[in-house]
Amino acid sequence: MTGPVVENEYGNVQVQITLSGSRIVNAVALELPEETAQSDQRSEDVDGRYSGTSGQVVQRQSADLDTVSGATATSNSYRQSLQAAIDRA
Repeated sequence: MTGPVVENEYGNVQVQITLSGSRIVNAVALELPEETAQSDQRSEDVDGRYSGTSGQVVQRQSADLDTVSGATATSNSYRQSLQAAIDRA
């Protein structure tokens, strides 16, 4: 299930989740801000914390994720796209 593209001042964020039954088993960021070295690093921090089979999305089974320090806008956009994907599931 794919969430919408959510824009912020640094770029676009889009999240896709994979379900097994009603359980989230994986989350992937299809799009993250990468326009500058700083936004690219922050995107990597967000992706590393939230995505993957052992990231916060899978651990918590929700969009209730900790904000990544220094990457508030990207964190918020990730959660928005994620929540929409969960709502569609």
